[in-house]
Amino acid sequence: MKRILALFLCGFFVSAGTALADASHNHEAAIEAAPHGGILRDAPPFKVELVLNGDKATIHVYDNALKAIAKERLAPTAKGELGFPKEKPKPVTFALVENSYEGTLTGIGAVHRFDMHVDLVIDEKTVVGDFGIDNIH
Repeated sequence: MKRILALFLCGFFVSAGTALADASHNHEAAIEAAPHGGILRDAPPFKVELVLNGDKATIHVYDNALKAIAKERLAPTAKGELGFPKEKPKPVTFALVENSYEGTLTGIGAVHRFDMHVDLVIDEKTVVGDFGIDNIH
């Protein structure tokens, strides 16, 4: 009986820990295809797409129906961190150009994997664009 109770309690605490895990980072791909051929991620209540061209990066912001968010709703800059394996995260800044953000990700061509977290202010509320990128050439 003690064994059954111990197994039950272990299962309960493991499932409770999983349910309470931090959901603010979302490296999972969105279900839809990315409109510009980039990497699409959920950033509730929005979706964000990262398009890479060398070390140049563009971030597009959409509603849940993948309709572009009007530039009037977006802050003039977006700031975040670029993380390479075994290094401290480096700050990155994106400037609003039309209705997307553009910036440079120095050093991404030399690594096979990196993470990027960008705070996007939409309608004066901050959402996080969270990208884990396998940079296979």
